[in-house]
Formats: sequence, C-alpha cells, structure tokens
Amino acid sequence: MQHELTAEELLMRKLRRCGHLLYHRFSLNFSQNRILLLCQAGPVTQKTLACEMQLQPGSLSELLSKMEQAGLIERRRSEGDKRNCEILITPAGQAQAAAFCKERQELAKRLLEPLDAADQQQLERILDLLLNHWNNQPERKE
Repeated sequence: MQHELTAEELLMRKLRRCGHLLYHRFSLNFSQNRILLLCQAGPVTQKTLACEMQLQPGSLSELLSKMEQAGLIERRRSEGDKRNCEILITPAGQAQAAAFCKERQELAKRLLEPLDAADQQQLERILDLLLNHWNNQPERKE
C-alpha cells in the first residue's frame, strides 16, 4: 500500500519538477554563458572563476578549454603573477554573452507570464525565505 503524500512532500515534488524543467527543457548552456558574463568586466583569474562558480579546478579547466577552442575566451598568464592564468573574453564571446542575456530575459518573461507583478513579488519573497533557510542548514556529510 502506497502512503499518502504530505503537503510538504507534494511541494517538494513540484519544486523538483520545476528545477528539472528549467535545467533540461529550457537549458541555456548556463555554465559557459555565466563564465562569459563574469569576464565581460575585464580579465578574471581562473581561481576567481572556480570560487564564484563553485566548480572544481579540473572541471573548470575542461570547460575553459572547450570555450577557448570555440574562440569564446583567451587564456594568458597574469602580468603580476605568472602562476595565475587570466581569462579574457573575445569578440565572439561578447556576442554570445549578449545573445544569452537577451535570450535569458525573453525566457524569464515567457516562463513567468502567468504571474502578475504581485504574484512575482510574492514568489520572490517565498523563494528568498527558502534559500536563506536552506543556506543556513548544516551540510549533510554522507
């Protein structure tokens, strides 16, 4: 016999479904584009990117290699410290970052279309409450 789900379990199921759809159905290649957005203001060190994006250095290096091969970024040794590598965005990367911003804005507008301004503010408040609470939970070590 299957147990009846609680209201909290139903909400968690819906949150998981929303996350799944956002990630899989509406994916905008977020990691690469986030790197491009972070590099728009000027050169960024690989260490800074790893911290900002919460990626392991090896994973970031692999991602940067693909982006470099695609002509979106350039890597160069830091003038101040030759041990550090700086990431610079290329004109092709700037164009992709601009297209991503536009696409992301249009997608957000389309996905949130059923909500009026008051509903969007309420959703933002609720999500902020959840994120704040979740960020303050102790990490489970398994």
